[in-house]
Amino acid sequence: MIGVLYGSHSYNSEAPRVMTKPGRVFWAIGLLGRIWNALGCFNFIIQMDPGAVADLPGAYQVLIASRPGWVTAIFLIAVFGGKLGCVLMPLRRATARPALFLSLVGVVLPMGHARYGWGLRRLGAFLL
Repeated sequence: MIGVLYGSHSYNSEAPRVMTKPGRVFWAIGLLGRIWNALGCFNFIIQMDPGAVADLPGAYQVLIASRPGWVTAIFLIAVFGGKLGCVLMPLRRATARPALFLSLVGVVLPMGHARYGWGLRRLGAFLL
């Protein structure tokens, strides 16, 4: 009785793990996530190409040119982290969750910059 209360029982580490087969919704979300993040990666690559940016309307050119470097770096982490996470998710890799979390952070921070005009100094004060 005391062994059960205090967890002194042992587990067999060689026992096979039971994995359930993911449903159709899991695969659909994974596929849509890969497509969405592939479009995000394409968008990032286009925005880094000066020739492609020159073909955009003037308002978009000003927006891209005036964006701080840290926002561009976080945008990179968001789109490529999301793509990596969506590729690793159906493979059931443990690194999929941190990649998707970094992607989420990478989405929230630039949106805060765009919505609230967070500068790097104000962002640091906000996070601390």
